[in-house]
Amino acid sequence: MNNYISIVRQIANTLVFCGLVGTVIGFIVALSGVNPELSATVDNIAPMVATLIQGMSIALYTTLIGAVLHVWLMVNHGILVTGTVHLFSAIVELGERRVGS
Repeated sequence: MNNYISIVRQIANTLVFCGLVGTVIGFIVALSGVNPELSATVDNIAPMVATLIQGMSIALYTTLIGAVLHVWLMVNHGILVTGTVHLFSAIVELGERRVGS
């Protein structure tokens, strides 16, 4: 039964990894719009700042979502493990009572 529950932990760990990949992608997007040669004029800076903010937004949101979902799934995993242990103990106890009577 533990094999069925371990998938929750694996998904939680995968979400953290996806959040980190999203962070890297966000930084790539943020830095892709920066061109030092065009930053001499004020008119060229606005689009660069907009791209920078968009990329940072992607980076921060993916990190936040990956971390929050990881914590949420790990709490659920703990609940499932505890419930499984209690269920298994109850089944064993019931079986021992039936065999003993």
